[in-house]
Amino acid sequence: MEKNDLFSLKDYVSVVTGAAGGLGESIACGLARYGSSIVLLDLDLERIKKVWEKVEGEGVKALGLHCDVTNYSQVEASLEETIKAFGKVDVLVNCAGITARGKAEEIGIEDWTKVISVNLTGVFFCCQVFGRHFIRQGKGNIINIASVVGQRGLFHPLDLASPYCASKGGVIQLTRALAAEWAKYNIRVNAIAPTYFLTDMTRSLLENPEFSGYLKWKIPLGRPGRPEEIVGPVVFLASEASSMITGHVLNVDGGWTAI
Repeated sequence: MEKNDLFSLKDYVSVVTGAAGGLGESIACGLARYGSSIVLLDLDLERIKKVWEKVEGEGVKALGLHCDVTNYSQVEASLEETIKAFGKVDVLVNCAGITARGKAEEIGIEDWTKVISVNLTGVFFCCQVFGRHFIRQGKGNIINIASVVGQRGLFHPLDLASPYCASKGGVIQLTRALAAEWAKYNIRVNAIAPTYFLTDMTRSLLENPEFSGYLKWKIPLGRPGRPEEIVGPVVFLASEASSMITGHVLNVDGGWTAI
C-alpha cells in the first residue's frame, strides 16, 4: 500500500447514526472528505437533508434515512436500504446519543430508561444488525462514540448526568466484548471517548462562565473540543492505518483522562 493511501477511504461505504447534527454531522462529512460514501441515519429527516447536501459536496454518494436506533426493525430496514443502494457496508459509526441531567437521587425512571435505551441499547441493536452482515461479508469495522465520562464520574453541579455516564461506560465495555468475540470474523470494534465538544447538546453548558471555567481547569489543553477535531480519530480508526487495532478506547479529551 502506498503511504498516501494509508488513510484513504475511497470505495468505502460508511453508516453514521445520529448524523443530522453535532459530532455525527462532522464525522459524516469528514469520512466523505476522505472518499467514503455515506449513509446518514437519524430521526430528523429535515436536518439529514442538509447534511446530505454537505456530504455530496465532498464528491461522494450519500443516502439519508429515518432511523430510530431503539427500534430494531428500523435498524434492520436501514441495513437493507444501505445494501440495496451500495451493495455493502465497510464502517458503522454509532454516534446517536442523548443525555438527562439531574442529581442521581432525583433522576426520573423515564429519563434513565430513555438515555440507556438510546445510548446503550441502540448501540447494541446497530452493532448486532450490522455485525451479522459483517460476519456474512467476511469483514467490517465498528466505531462506537463513547465519552470520557464513561471512565470518570461527573461532579460539577451544572452537569450531573449519571444515566449518561452509565450508558457510555456500557458502550466501552460492549466495545471490548464485541472486539474480542468478533475478531475471528475480521471485524474490528473500537470506541472514541470525547471530552466536551461544542455541539447543540453542550452549547448552553459551555457558554456558562462557571462551567467553562471548570473545563479550563479540568482539561489540560484548557478548552473544549471543536467538532472538526473528531474527524481525524474517526478516519484513523475507519482506515487501514489502524488495521491492527481493535478493542481500543481512543480518548479525544485534551488530557482529561491523564489527570
